Amino acid sequence: MHRYVLELVTVDDVKEFTEAVSGVKSDVRLTGKDENGNKWELSGKSLLCSLIIPAGEQTWRTHTAHDVDWNTVQCECDEDIYSKISKFVK
Repeated sequence: MHRYVLELVTVDDVKEFTEAVSGVKSDVRLTGKDENGNKWELSGKSLLCSLIIPAGEQTWRTHTAHDVDWNTVQCECDEDIYSKISKFVK
């Protein structure tokens, strides 16, 4: 398992990251903590949707992007995808 600490500052960063991992055959997971320190996990291939859809429309999700502590975001993948995401690795 490859794990990278990410820095996604703008919506453009998120969009570019999502595009970079969309073609990866393995599962790409983003993990981190919410503002209360609770762990969360979601697909790195759908992060953009998680940011754009308002929290009220995401009632089916346990955690939404509004709860994310962006200082704790990590990317996990069975493949070595560093060359695709190096721009966002801290």
